Formats: sequence, C-alpha cells, structure tokens
Amino acid sequence: MFGKNKRVLIIVVLVLFVHIIVFYFYLSDNNKNQAIQTASQEFDYYQFKKFDLTKYDINSHIMLPDETAGIGTVFSPEMLHDEGSHLWQLQSGRNFIIFIEDLGELRDIFQDFKNNLTKSTAFIITPIVNKDSMMVYSRSLSKQYQKVNTETFHLFAVKQIDGRLYQFRNREEGNTKAEILFMQKSIESIK
Repeated sequence: MFGKNKRVLIIVVLVLFVHIIVFYFYLSDNNKNQAIQTASQEFDYYQFKKFDLTKYDINSHIMLPDETAGIGTVFSPEMLHDEGSHLWQLQSGRNFIIFIEDLGELRDIFQDFKNNLTKSTAFIITPIVNKDSMMVYSRSLSKQYQKVNTETFHLFAVKQIDGRLYQFRNREEGNTKAEILFMQKSIESIK
C-alpha cells in the first residue's frame, strides 16, 4: 500500500513540475512578444543628432538627420527666424527644410488641413501616414493636368509644446520619399 501512495505522489509531483515548466515558457514567450512589440514601436535615431529649439523660443528639441543619412543633409543645421515672428525655417541642407509656425491655441488646424486636402480636384493625394496629428502623403497632378506622372511627397503635422500648438510642414514643391520619411522621424522625435 505504501508503494502505491508513493507512485501517486511521484505522478502528482511530475504533473505539477510539467505544469510549472509549461507556465514558465508561456510567460517567457509573452515577455518576448511584448519586448518585440515595444522595440518595433521605437525608432533608432542613430543617423540623427539633437538640435536645440529653445534658443528660438520653442521649448523643445528635435532630432535631425546627420550627414550620414544619404539625403544631402549638412553637418550644421540652420534656423531662420525673425525676432517676434511666429514663423521659423529649420534647414539642414538644401532639400531638408521644415517650416514651423506657432499656432498659439488654434485647435482645428490639422482637421481643416485634411478636409481641404481631400477636396482638391487638381491633385491626387495618397496618404502614407495618417495619424491624429500628422499626415505624410504623396501628391501628383490629376491626369487631366499632366502627361507624365510626377509624384512629390509632403508632410503636415501639428504638435503641442508647452501648451502651444505648432504646425510643421515641408516646402510646397515637395520632397523625395526618403527625405520626407526622415522629416517624419524628426518631427516624431519632438517631445
């Protein structure tokens, strides 16, 4: 009789041991999946350098692509701003230009921009990124206005910094897709 109880005890211990191992691997896989998901949401700014905006009355900083990014950026970015103005031009090379405008407390600018963009009949707009406060899109003339399809890439974003809203956009004539994606990452870096 004692031998039978011993076998039952060994079986119970083995079943518990197997359950503990299965539970351990389940938790381990869950933690790995969460780590992978978090890593995919973060961006590695290794080809970027920090640019201080506080010198220009914007209480933040922005990560700008450095000269190794391969999009024609320069070693020393330049900020053009007239004292007392609500407009800035951040330039890091001849093609990497971000226009910044202090909107104060205007709240509907982003939605108004999106609404006006979709009403255009002269352009074909294709969204690439369409978030709550940022839109990256390609733009080309409607077929009736062009013979050759020429596509440019554009960005429009609104960010809140210290209770004030700022509008960010690229130049009107557009940029290449590579340039605009670097601009997107730069604007997303603003905290």
